[in-house]
Amino acid sequence: VHGDSNITVIKLTTPNFLRILENAIRYGTPVLLENIEETLDPSLEPILLKQTVKRGAQLILRLGDQDVPFNQDFKFYITTKLPNPHYLPEISIKVTIINFTVTLQGLEDQLLIEVVRYEREELEIEKDRLIVQISEDNKTLQDLEDKILKKIYEAAGNILNDEELIETLEASKITSKMINERMEQSKTTAERINKAREQYRVVAKRGSIIYFVIADLALIDPMYQYSLDYFIRLFKRRLDLSKKPETVEERLATLIDDVTKSFYMNICRGLFEKDKLLYSFTIASKILMERGEISGKEWGFFLRGGDSSKDLGNMPEYLNAKAWINILSLSDIHTHYTGLSESLLNNADQVLWKELLEDNNPRDIELPLPYKRICTEFQKMLIYMSLRPEKLVSCIQNFVKGALGQEFIESPPFDLQGAFNDSSSLVPIIFVLSPGADPISYLQNLASEKEMDSRMKMLSLGQGQGVIAEEMIKAGRRNGEWVCLQNCHLAATWMTELERIQEYQVEDDTHPEFRLWLTSMPTNKFPVPVLQSGIKLTNEPPKGLKANLLRTYQDVAQERNYDECLKPLEFKKTIILFSLLPCCYPRKKKIRCYWMEHIVRVDELRLNCLYQITQNAS
Repeated sequence: VHGDSNITVIKLTTPNFLRILENAIRYGTPVLLENIEETLDPSLEPILLKQTVKRGAQLILRLGDQDVPFNQDFKFYITTKLPNPHYLPEISIKVTIINFTVTLQGLEDQLLIEVVRYEREELEIEKDRLIVQISEDNKTLQDLEDKILKKIYEAAGNILNDEELIETLEASKITSKMINERMEQSKTTAERINKAREQYRVVAKRGSIIYFVIADLALIDPMYQYSLDYFIRLFKRRLDLSKKPETVEERLATLIDDVTKSFYMNICRGLFEKDKLLYSFTIASKILMERGEISGKEWGFFLRGGDSSKDLGNMPEYLNAKAWINILSLSDIHTHYTGLSESLLNNADQVLWKELLEDNNPRDIELPLPYKRICTEFQKMLIYMSLRPEKLVSCIQNFVKGALGQEFIESPPFDLQGAFNDSSSLVPIIFVLSPGADPISYLQNLASEKEMDSRMKMLSLGQGQGVIAEEMIKAGRRNGEWVCLQNCHLAATWMTELERIQEYQVEDDTHPEFRLWLTSMPTNKFPVPVLQSGIKLTNEPPKGLKANLLRTYQDVAQERNYDECLKPLEFKKTIILFSLLPCCYPRKKKIRCYWMEHIVRVDELRLNCLYQITQNAS
């Protein structure tokens, strides 16, 4: 916008930011203020309201306690990284708000460039060259037109006697003809390039859908925030790491599958258990909505249910009013549901419907014809949801399994090593805590594996610990140490300083082995830029016996030689028993079982002790 003018970029955490603003106002240079929250610093009030007074021939603006000459060329821009900010009316009337959030189509085009650049780099280079060439040709034609008009305007007397003008017209005609021919060739070449590029759009479309699902996670929990830069970095990494079959069709299928699975695994490690199924269900739904297999009316019914104003009419005795209203409403959203209410009243079909209502696993009961044949999986799920709303979770699991695969309904194992591999000296790793969770033991084990246990510094944040933490980070960057700051949620006032430290880090001044580890309970005080750029991990007990057993074996039974004792079979059976008891404990909490609550409190340390005792006793 400002061409070659020197725009100044500042943040509220920038030292002497008011002095920088004062100089910009004085000399008329544009200023960009980045990463604001939903409230603004009161010192910006005179600038936003443009409270200038005329003193002599000069405009004066009072900033703080200084009277600053106001230059009319001064421009002030403000940006935020908040996903959906809500500004009070008194702020909105002072500024012009422009939504620069990326759109689904815009991101798709951006990702298409990345895919084509990696897969067919020559196409993207030729496309960029064509764009420059067409732009230059259009400029040349415009210059010729301006030159001819100028010559005609300046011509004196009869223009037919002006030899210079006639020669200019002849030269322009030849040049114009050459340029038009070249532009026609460029147009043909551009069509060929675009046709080749469009093959890869399916991959870009899948990436764009997944990004907007990830962006909406911030509405669930303030800790679920990821930046577009972070997403594109992971997307490009998958382009590089995925398998590379020989044919384009196989490559496209591989990329789509790899991008979907890898983003599920990567983002899931930073989600709580209660939100992982919602994440995979939203991915599956959005993909099908993009294909046109789920309509807006069907999605609206899933979110809101049926129309409660409907007349119940002839309601079957074996249904409740809410279920019947939902069945009647389904007939209005798609022709596949035509005759559904009549089928529930039909004596022949009632046998199947009643069985569906009584069975513990209604998804195992097939729907009567024709709904079994003509309805999509999502439409079938709406029927099951209407009749058995308490079984919605299992219905969603079945739907996700059919749409994406079994792995999308299973929680990925806690993978600290994978998170470490994805990190760098500039990217912090954030443990999002839950009650009773303590990831420090995992971190200490990883430090031992990487031979960093003697170079890992830990500090629990609290009142007066901010200065110590800052010094630890500086020393860690200089010496290549690991720094772990625990309980960031208890140091809310220091979080702005942490944001400043992270924003002003420089790769050349940072040791490549430095890592910053942060732990925090969910809080809206955690700095958004740090959240969006960091790798997030949750350490929560997995749901289900299978997932619990996998976590237990992963934690304490890795590198263990089961045949080193005298009775290996008995030893293995005892290990299974000791692993099974703590996995059952979370399920037993609901019935308040005294024995399970007061005796079976088996954590990793106790399990290791039990294993050693059992092995020695064998």
